[in-house]
Formats: sequence, C-alpha cells, structure tokens
Amino acid sequence: THIVYAGNREQEFVDRINGMSYEEIANRGGGILNSAKKLNETSEEEIYSQSKARLEEVMRLGTGAVEIKSGYGLTVEGELKILRVIQQLSKNYPITIKATFLGAHAFPTTFKENKKGYIDCIINEMLPEIAKSKLADFIDVFCETGYFSVEETEQIMEAGIQFGLKPKIHVNQFNSIGGIQAGIKHKALSVDHLEIMKPEDIEALKNTETMPVALPSCSYFLSIPYTPAREIIAAELTLALATDYNPGSTPSGNMNFVVATACIKMKMTPEEAINAAIINGAYAMGI
Repeated sequence: THIVYAGNREQEFVDRINGMSYEEIANRGGGILNSAKKLNETSEEEIYSQSKARLEEVMRLGTGAVEIKSGYGLTVEGELKILRVIQQLSKNYPITIKATFLGAHAFPTTFKENKKGYIDCIINEMLPEIAKSKLADFIDVFCETGYFSVEETEQIMEAGIQFGLKPKIHVNQFNSIGGIQAGIKHKALSVDHLEIMKPEDIEALKNTETMPVALPSCSYFLSIPYTPAREIIAAELTLALATDYNPGSTPSGNMNFVVATACIKMKMTPEEAINAAIINGAYAMGI
C-alpha cells in the first residue's frame, strides 16, 4: 500500500472517466507529482491524522499486516516525513506494519533534466538518513518506461542492499522492459504489479525466492490488463495478492474486493485467491 499521503486526486478520477490515460495525467504534472506537491505542503501531524483513518479502515476490513511505502515526498524531508509517520503508526497500532522506502517513485520536477542528480540524492542523502534512524525494511523502485530504467533500478537496489534494505520492485505495469530479471538478480523479495507479462518473464521467476504479486484492483480502477494469474500458476509459480491502496490509481484498501476480483477477472479459484492474499502475502512482506 501507499496509504501515507495527503489530500486526494479526485480530479484525476474524473479525467480518466473523460478518457485521459495514466501516462497523459502524469505528463501534465498529475499522478505521483501531484501527490508529492500536496504532501510537501502538509504538516506531519495532519498526514498522520489522515493516514491513521485509512489504516483503521483496512483493519476493520480484516487486514492483519500491511506494507506501507513512501514515495510521495520525492525530497529528502518529504520522504523522511512519510517514513516517520509509518513508524508512528506502527508504534500506535497492533497491526504488523512494514515500511518500504520508495524515493524512486518518479523524478521530481526539479530534477526533470537531471535524473542522475536525483538518483545521487536518493543514494547519498536519503538512504544514509533512513538507515541511521532505522526507518525502512525494504527498498522499492518504479521500474517502467518514463520512470526508472532497468540500469537505474539496479543502481538504486544495490545501494539499498548496502544499507540493509531488501528490494521489492514495482515492475511490468505498462511495459515489460527487463525489471523482473533485475529484481531476481538482486534477490528481490517480491515483484509487484505484473500486468504485462511476456513468457520469458514467467520463465525467469521459476526456482527463485522472488514472489510475484498481482494488484487486481489497480487493473480494475485504471482499466488496464489484469496479471495473467492462470499462466503464472500453470508455470507452477506462487502468486500473492495486494491492494496497492493509493490516492490515484487504486483508492481502495479492501482486500475482500481484491480476492473477489482475482476470482472474477483473473480466474483464480477462491482457494487460490485466499492463499495468495494470506500465506503468499505474508511471504511477500517477510513475515
């Protein structure tokens, strides 16, 4: 999930109804950059107060453990602010919470022409601070055309590993560009999204420690393809399910809806979907 955020992106919901794509919204400063702007303008107390309401909601829906990613700061202070809120939630609630550092979620506007500069900021400024304060368990990267390349993803994963963070990566949402293979090479605990899977992507996951994770409600809200669950299971691979709860592409933390959607849209049996949500989900969170 990405439940520590400020405000909402209701306008983008309407934009999508009117025919704009995720990429088109992002290109005009919407999407992740829109959330980052709001987060950096909002106090830590207010972000905590909004996020705790979302956490209480998913707990009421039956969730017993949750991963929360940063990634809506895209500045040293913004990313640390999110991770501190996650730490605070973890202290104040009985649910198991794992924190993931996703500074590599998008390139902020200030670094649009200087991608290397932002990657240096992640590696040399953000990571040392996060490690020093023990603010994260995992490191994540949005490996996708128009976001972070495979080479950049590997560089960031390697730096995270140096600081004791295990990789989990966001791959194959819109394109298959080799991110899965990069994740496996660095022993990523999970590869998440997987809407677009080539036969070689499925083949690469065999006999690895990396858990494929599908996010059916993301496909539902964005009207994009669903993870090919039957092909993954036919290859004798395990599959986990998660919500991707965030303010833009998946504004829901309802795992009951995820399980039902996996059955209806991905043709998973109820038994497979429940296993994917529970046992395999726990594995994908390292718990």
